[in-house]
Parts: sequence; structure tokens; C-alpha cells
Amino acid sequence: MKNFLPYLLTGFILLGFCHFLKAQELYDDSQYESEETIDNSRFGMGIGIKMSTFGPGVEIIAAVTPKLHLRLGGTYMDYTYHYRDKNVEVNGSAESHLSSFSLLANYQLARVFFVSGGILYNMNEIGLDGFFTKSMTVGSMEVSPEKIGSVNLKIKPGSSLTPYAGIGLGRSLSKNNIFSFAFEVGAAFHGSPKVELGATGMLEPTGSEEQRQILEDNLSGFTIYPMLNFQLSFRLL
Repeated sequence: MKNFLPYLLTGFILLGFCHFLKAQELYDDSQYESEETIDNSRFGMGIGIKMSTFGPGVEIIAAVTPKLHLRLGGTYMDYTYHYRDKNVEVNGSAESHLSSFSLLANYQLARVFFVSGGILYNMNEIGLDGFFTKSMTVGSMEVSPEKIGSVNLKIKPGSSLTPYAGIGLGRSLSKNNIFSFAFEVGAAFHGSPKVELGATGMLEPTGSEEQRQILEDNLSGFTIYPMLNFQLSFRLL
């Protein structure tokens, strides 16, 4: 029962969100029913604040028609995790750099459903570094951390220009109200990841071209980056 509870709560949250979006669109339609002809040709502009798996970001949104919205945006987030193993005296760090620029178009299929597509300039990067902090004894010889060396690894998308497709609930820009909400699920097709591998000192063979190619081959199947995006938008015009 405890394992089932999180799924039940998630279902109730999504159901409530759908009802909220539905109410929002019904309010739009009923309040301005008499202005339908004007709305169908009215150009709109707004700004959106979003949180996504590409990091937090902002968008400039242009409603060409009530059903077709153009979105120009960007995201940015940096995160670093430091690791230390006292047993073997190894220090390391993992860095995640998420950033992108995007040009997308939304088409509203229904009051609360839309499809989205476009292209992203993908600058995501993951980095790993590791090195020893104390000397090691090899046979009868003591080797300093500098001679042992270090290892560093970077993983980047296979292509910086990344096609994107998604589906969502809500509207990126309300037809008549100031605020609007949208939740989007999609995928960015970034190609087979590229690997940069380097090592120094006694660990230098670990950073060989052969090892780099093995890692790159092992990651070749990860060609899709999942996208989840929640956005709050403000209509300016």
C-alpha cells in the first residue's frame, strides 16, 4: 500500500492540473465569446518562466494566431558535486553544465492540448575528475600523488543542433488572460554522445584513445535527451 501511495498522489495532482487548465480555457472562451472573430486574427506577445530538464530558463512567446505560437528561449544551470573517499584517499568531482537556446513552435490541437517542435542549440556537458591525495606504496617504492596522476572525462552531445518534438497540456500564451500555464513532455535528439578522456602520470594509459573509443561506443545508444518542462507565462500584448 505504501508503494502505491506515491502513484495515487501523482495521479490526483495531474488530474487536478488538467481540470485547472480546462477551467482556464473555458473562462477564456466564455468571457470573450462575442470577440471570437477579433481573437482569431489577434497577434500576441508574452514572456515565460520555465523549469525543465535543461535547467531553468525564460522564453519570448509570439502568438501568430491563437493556435500557433512561436517560442524563442534559453536555459542555464551549473551543478558540481565533490567526492572524497577517506579509505583510499581519492578526491573527485562531477560537474553538470546544462544550457541551451531554443526556437520552437506550438500548435494548439484543442483547448488544453498542443504539439511542439523545433530546434535547440544544445550546450549540455558532463565532466568527471579524479586524483589521489596521498602517496601510494608500490612494492618497495613510494609514489607521490603527482606521479600517480589524475583522470578527467567530459561527455558532450553528438550534435549541438538538436531537433526537438513534444506534446503538452495548457497554453504557452493565453488567448485573453494575463497568465497561462503549460506542462510539456518531449525529447531532444542529440545523436551519439562525444567523449573526451585524459589522464596524467601513471594513470596515463587510462586516458588512451582506445579507452576513449570504448567509452564512446558504450554511450552510443544514448541518442535522446528527455525533456520535461513546466512553464508560467505572462501576456504583454
